[in-house]
Formats: sequence, C-alpha cells, structure tokens
Amino acid sequence: MLLIAIVDDDPRDSGALKAQVEHFFQEQQEPFLIQVYQDGVDFIRSTEEYDIVFMDIRMEKLDGLEASRVMRKISKDTVLIFVTYMAQFAIKGYEVDAMDFIIKPTDQFSIDYVLKKAMKRVQERTGVLFSLKTQSGIIKVYSNSIYYVEIYNHDLIYHTDQGDHKVRGNLGEVAEKLEAQHFLMCSRSYLVNLRYVTSVRDDSLIVHGEEIPISKSHRKEIQQRFINYLGDSL
Repeated sequence: MLLIAIVDDDPRDSGALKAQVEHFFQEQQEPFLIQVYQDGVDFIRSTEEYDIVFMDIRMEKLDGLEASRVMRKISKDTVLIFVTYMAQFAIKGYEVDAMDFIIKPTDQFSIDYVLKKAMKRVQERTGVLFSLKTQSGIIKVYSNSIYYVEIYNHDLIYHTDQGDHKVRGNLGEVAEKLEAQHFLMCSRSYLVNLRYVTSVRDDSLIVHGEEIPISKSHRKEIQQRFINYLGDSL
C-alpha cells in the first residue's frame, strides 16, 4: 500500500488536492492511504515514512522548504512534490531533491501527470508488487524486498526483508516474471536478486550475507550478468 502525505495549511486547497489524488489511485486500482497535515510542524513530528509527499511551500508555522529539509534527514527516498501559488518559490526544490512542483489551484490533469512520474520513481525503489498465497493468507510483496527464492520439497521459499514465505509454485515461472527486475537463476534450485549479491565465487554467490550455490555450467553467464548489473547501477 502506498503512503501519501499532503502538507498544506489551507483546508480548501488540501481538500481539493486529496480528492484529485484519490481519483488517480482509484483509477489505477492501486491501494493507497492519504494523511493530511495542516502545517509543517505536525508533519515532521510524525514518525511515518511516506512514499509520496505533496508539500505546500508557504506555510505560517514552518514553511515547506524547512519541513522538507527535516524530512530528508530521515528519508532520502520519499518522492517530494511542491505545491505553490507562485512558481518562483519552487526553484528551491533542488535543495531538497523535489521531483516536481504544481501550481495552485491544482487540477486533475496536473495531478495525474505528476503522479505517473512519481509512481515510476517509487517502482524503481520498490520494484513490482505481486501476491503470495501462503497457508496463513495472501501476502503482498515488492520484488525489491526479495533476497532470493529457493525451491525446497516442491515448495517455493521467498526470503525477504520481512521474513520467509512458503508457497506452492514453479521457480521457472517466477524467474520469467522477475527477470526484468534483475533476478537471475543461478541453479535449478535458486533465483537470486542481483541487488543483494555482494560477490561471485567459483561455485557460489554471496546474497545478503548467505552463500548460495551456483551451477558451474552457468558460471560465466552469471559473472557477466553481475558485471552488467553493476555497470547499470553506476
């Protein structure tokens, strides 16, 4: 679920913006939660780390630029969008890595445009979202949170930053779905996320501190894929 914050001391502006953001995500059928803050002070007092923040620049208690500076000390990944009546204030957005700015009064077309950009940036960080049907229920997992997937006794075990999840499935089918997300089959039993590979050895990979065996017949291909991934990440 995407977490979105709107920080604006004008309830009419924040109400209109909230309705437009809700419309976008309902059209996209993307789960979301919006929290509205009436000033920058309340926002920086919150402990939540948001995926997307709409920040009014001019506010009485604490302006948006200062609130954004505080936010950046905690979260470097949050997509920041400034909202303002005067475009000249938005030029300072580069100081806090703002992705874009919108001129008030906001309209649906502008919101749709900037949120499409924001979603691409969020997806680069989280990867794609998909569902795992486990014995305890359906779990939503982002691909970038997966360290590796292994097959064990006809079950797939997803090793993630939120723990391990066991499901029924076919490792080859999972590999096809995740290939574009920098996943690599290193043997018939393991599918690894290259973003968590720290070294490639003759007969194994180190993935998030764990040693994973690799197929000798694919050793050169694996080494080349890892080198290519490092090059793309620079």
